[in-house]
Amino acid sequence: MNRKWSLPIVILAGGALLWLGNTFGMKWALMALIGFGFGFTLSFSRFGIVFGWREMLTKRNSYYVRVHLLTIAIEILLFTCFLSFSHALFGDPMVGNVMAIGIPFIVGAFMFGIGMQLAGVCATGTLYCCGEGQPRFWLVLVFYCIGTLISNQFRPELEATFSSHVVLARDLTGSLWSGMLLNLALVAVLFLLFRKSELKRTGEIKPIFSGGNLFWRDGRFTVLTGGIIIAVLNSCVVALHGSAWTITGAAYHMGLHGASLFGLFEGNPELANPLFRDPMVGMFWLGILGAMLARCISGGGQFAPMRLGNSLASIIGGLLMGMGAMYSACNLGGFFDGTASGSLHGWVWMLMALAGSLIGIRLRPLFKL
Repeated sequence: MNRKWSLPIVILAGGALLWLGNTFGMKWALMALIGFGFGFTLSFSRFGIVFGWREMLTKRNSYYVRVHLLTIAIEILLFTCFLSFSHALFGDPMVGNVMAIGIPFIVGAFMFGIGMQLAGVCATGTLYCCGEGQPRFWLVLVFYCIGTLISNQFRPELEATFSSHVVLARDLTGSLWSGMLLNLALVAVLFLLFRKSELKRTGEIKPIFSGGNLFWRDGRFTVLTGGIIIAVLNSCVVALHGSAWTITGAAYHMGLHGASLFGLFEGNPELANPLFRDPMVGMFWLGILGAMLARCISGGGQFAPMRLGNSLASIIGGLLMGMGAMYSACNLGGFFDGTASGSLHGWVWMLMALAGSLIGIRLRPLFKL
């Protein structure tokens, strides 16, 4: 993307979307601004979830995963405080991100793990890479949306065939706050296990808090800074909306409205609502603009060109992620936000997506990745 035109485009498009926010209400506008902050922070800190997992699985470099766990710990504390109220700021029920655990969920998280390693990004990574003007990831986004449409067609049959159950930490411990302590304990255990694994493999530990430049390095946020800001922004969404950001829902609605332009899904009642009435869609597109602004400020090197191999990986990875996410959500909505909401589906998601990632990593050389 030509940096000369990036800033004017951000200003004009942002103004247009905020005008929509004025049309749809204060809640929409506030959530859209949070989305802008998300996109900017993800790009400006290079908060890479998929890369971090791959580093852990292949090199036992646990630095990024440990930062992810710290992000989740902050979310657990903030989410629990907000979930102690019955309603969000604008009157929505305060429910958090809770999903039922069953076969569709387990398979979906496994598929997502394969797909994100092939695509090289998860849902949030797709957003900020698109905002940075990387064409390959627009391909991922298109097929992510298509994947959600395909997968949703099987939802009635799968829900009728397989039983699923919501399991909350507070149901196991007796209260919301003791459930929070259980989740924090699990985060601490994983943190220590990943740290021990890195020490055993490499003989040293990359520290998170020691040394200089903890929060700002090389003209941009550090990953730690990005994690802290993301935790706070996501908690603000809960405070406003009653649940955290769900990129997959936005992708489905974008795919549905896009497909309707070709005469598909006629009669679907969801098409009766304007696309941008969904605040998650507003957050998504303001996030694109936030990442665009971050790219404009920080600059950076050239992106890898599109080739047959990485294009095929983008298509297959996008489809697998979209299809899996309709039943399990993505890294942010399924793992981070599920865990922070006290729903044990977050931990199941992590285990299954890690298993899928092992397969996805082994498949990457076939696409010359």
